[in-house]
Amino acid sequence: MSRPVWVGSLSFGLVTLPVRVHGAVVSRQVQFHLLHDADGARIQNKRVCAADGEEVPLEHVVRGYTLADGRSVTVTSGELDALEPVASQVIALESFVDPARVDDLLVDTSYHLVPARGAEHAHALLAAGLRESGRVGVGRWVLYQKGHLCLVRPHGRGLVLSTLHAVDEVVSQERLSELEQGEPALEPGELAATLRLIEARSADFDPQSYPDVHRERVKAFLERRARAQARTRTRRAPPEVAPREPEAGPLPGALARGVDALRAGPPPPMEGALRLRPRMAAREVRERSGDTSTRGPEGPSEEEESGGGEPSP
Repeated sequence: MSRPVWVGSLSFGLVTLPVRVHGAVVSRQVQFHLLHDADGARIQNKRVCAADGEEVPLEHVVRGYTLADGRSVTVTSGELDALEPVASQVIALESFVDPARVDDLLVDTSYHLVPARGAEHAHALLAAGLRESGRVGVGRWVLYQKGHLCLVRPHGRGLVLSTLHAVDEVVSQERLSELEQGEPALEPGELAATLRLIEARSADFDPQSYPDVHRERVKAFLERRARAQARTRTRRAPPEVAPREPEAGPLPGALARGVDALRAGPPPPMEGALRLRPRMAAREVRERSGDTSTRGPEGPSEEEESGGGEPSP
């Protein structure tokens, strides 16, 4: 079940409507990580100074901003916290506007706006009012210590809240040199042929007919790779060694086979890009190669926390 990202109330005039905000869109992109080929563990990133190439301890890392003239200004987390908008449990609608006047490029992220328990009637009344009036509400909302301009509009059986970009974040077409010369003159015959082509391909929009083909291909490839690696592990399982008497005296057959397997050494490495091995194998690889360095105490990197990274070779 979906969990709300925000709980509060929607207000306009003297009306207050308790609401819950749920994400309306979720990313389904396949995320890859950087892994160690010996044991499949994630790779950690180090903080390195660009000037001297030395690793910088976390206590000496500060936040800064580069001005237009090239100067760098450092700030503290406390100073930034003091500038953040005051958290509020209210989505304040300031006006109701014609949705045709809202540029689609301004719309950022959308959320389902559902009523809190006991506020279903008021929620349905607002949705019906917006639908009948043909208007949408414009207001302000604070989410995750960031202020947003937002749009509240009817959608399906309820309401949808969409955050809006600031107008100066949208790149104006006036800044595009390719469009400076204006629209070229169009021949009537060319326009008529284009209209016939559009009419021949016209259809009702069904989003189910346009799946993410690339994501499905990647997931199918990963499923095939996982099955192939499972077969490889099965084929390369070490053969059973006939029981024999160990040097220290007789042992039951199962223990004797275990001792023989340990003496024979680890099994040969498996082929494939993503090999899953015990963590001990990674230490053995480093010891045999003469690398006795150990992994530092740092926690997961920012790249790991966000699920970024590139696929292993």
